[in-house]
Amino acid sequence: MHKLSVVLIGLLIASCSSLPKQDSRPVTMTLTDTDSTPLGKRLLPRLAEHPGQSGFYALAEGPEALVARIASVREAEKSLDLQYYIWHGDQSGQLLMYEVLQAADRGVRVRLLLDDLHGSGFDDPLKVLDSHPNIEVRMFNPFAYRKWKIFNVNRFSQLNRRMHNKAFIADNQIGIIGGRNIGDEYFTASKEMNFGDFDTWCLGPVVKELSASFDLYWNHELAYSISTLNKDKPDFTMDQLRERLQTELTHLESSPYYAALQNTHLLKAFKHGHIPITWAKSDLLYDSPDKVDPNKKAPPHLASQIQQLLGVVQKEAILISPYFIPGEKGLEQIKEGLKRGVKYTILTNSLASNDVGTVFAGYKKYREDLLRAGVQLYELKARNTTRKRKGSWSPGSVSGLHGKVYVLDADKVLVGSLNLDPRSMDLNSEVGVIIYSSDMAKRFALELHEHLAEISYKLSWDEKKGKILWTTLEDGKEKQFESEPEVSIWRRMGVGFLSLFIPESQL
Repeated sequence: MHKLSVVLIGLLIASCSSLPKQDSRPVTMTLTDTDSTPLGKRLLPRLAEHPGQSGFYALAEGPEALVARIASVREAEKSLDLQYYIWHGDQSGQLLMYEVLQAADRGVRVRLLLDDLHGSGFDDPLKVLDSHPNIEVRMFNPFAYRKWKIFNVNRFSQLNRRMHNKAFIADNQIGIIGGRNIGDEYFTASKEMNFGDFDTWCLGPVVKELSASFDLYWNHELAYSISTLNKDKPDFTMDQLRERLQTELTHLESSPYYAALQNTHLLKAFKHGHIPITWAKSDLLYDSPDKVDPNKKAPPHLASQIQQLLGVVQKEAILISPYFIPGEKGLEQIKEGLKRGVKYTILTNSLASNDVGTVFAGYKKYREDLLRAGVQLYELKARNTTRKRKGSWSPGSVSGLHGKVYVLDADKVLVGSLNLDPRSMDLNSEVGVIIYSSDMAKRFALELHEHLAEISYKLSWDEKKGKILWTTLEDGKEKQFESEPEVSIWRRMGVGFLSLFIPESQL
C-alpha cells in the first residue's frame, strides 16, 4: 500500500507539472513600418549621416538607466517589445509598468516577455495586464505548477536553464541592451543593496537585430501566454491595478530619488536634444532560444563568440563580470594570452559584495592561479567611499557588481547579459553587442582605472606567506588585509562549506 501511494503521488506531481497545449497562440512579429513615427522621423536624418553604423549612449548610472527607459516608453507610438529575466514589483518596477500601461492606453502595442523563474506571486498583475487589448504577456520556460514549484521537479533539467536576456525596444527605432533587470537595486534606488550595472541606449541597425532576436524568443515554443498558464480569475481588476500604480507614482514623486531622476544629465540632455552619441559599427550576438531546451542541444553561440574574441586579443583585455569562474579551459586561455604579452585586468565581486555565495566559492579556487600567472585581479568593495558625481543619488546602501562589460585591445567593447561563468556560458540564454569603437573603449578603460584603487581591492599573491593580500585606498591612504575584507569568519566558512555540494557546471 505504501509503495502504491508513492507511485500515485509521483503520477499526480507529474500531471501537475505538464505544460498546457497552446495551439491557438498567435505568431506576431516586430512592427517594421515605424520610420514615420516621431522617433523614426527624428532619427532617420542622423542615421543617414552614419551609414552602416549604430548609435550608442552608455548608461552607467542607475537613475540615468531608468530615465532612458521611461523616455523610450513615452516616445513610443506603435510598439514596445520588452524582454527580461527579472521584473520586480518595487517602486522602479511599478513606475515603469505605469508608463507601459499609459503607452498601451494611447494605442501602443506592448509585448512583454519574462523568464518565469522569478514570477512567483505576480500571476495576477500580469494576467490583468494581459487582459488589456494592447498588451500581451508571455512567460518563457514556465513552471506548469504555479503555486509550488517543487512539483515541477520532473522537468528540472529544462527548468534549470533560464532566459537571462535583457532587451528594451521602442518602435523598432531605439533599444537598450546590457546587464540590468528591472528593479530598485539595478537603478540605485534600493535602501538595502544596489548594483553597479551597465547597459547602453542604442539606435540604428543594431536595434533591428535586437528586434529579430526578440521575435525568435517571443514566438518560440517555450514562450507561453500567462493566461494559458493560469486560468484563475485575478483578485483585482484593471481599474484597481491602475489605482495601485498611480498611488505608487504619487508616493515616489515626493521622494529624494524622484528628484534625482529629474536632475540626471541624461534627462536634461534629452529635453534639449543634445545627447552625445557614439557612432560605430557593431554586431549583435545572441543565443538561440533552443539553448534553454536540453533536448535541442543548441550550441552556446554567444559564449563561443566571446571565447574566440578573447583568443585573438593582442594587447589588453579588461573583463568586468560579477560572477567570474573561468574553468580550466578559460584559465589556460588566459595563461596563453599572458604568454603573448596580453595584459589582463579583471574586476569581479568580493565575498562581501557578492549576492551569490556559491558562485563566489567557485571563483575562489582560481584566484591563486590567476595571480601567480600575472593577472591584475580586483574585487569590488561592498561599501566604497569614492566620491560621487554632483547631483547623483546614493541611499548609502551596500554595493554589488552586476554589470558585464568586456573591453578588448582598446578598440572594441562588449556589453550584454553574459557573465563569465558556466551557467551563462552553457545553460542560460544570453544577448550582447560588440561595439567597434576605440573612443568608447578608451573612455571606459580610463574611467575604470581612475577609480579602481578606491572602489575595489587589488589582490596580490604573497609568495613568502603563501596567501592572498587585499590592498585598497581609503581616504587617500593605502590599507592592506590578509583575509577576505568586510566579512566575518562565519561567512568565509559558510561559502567554503557550500562549495562542497554544488558542481561547478551549475554555478
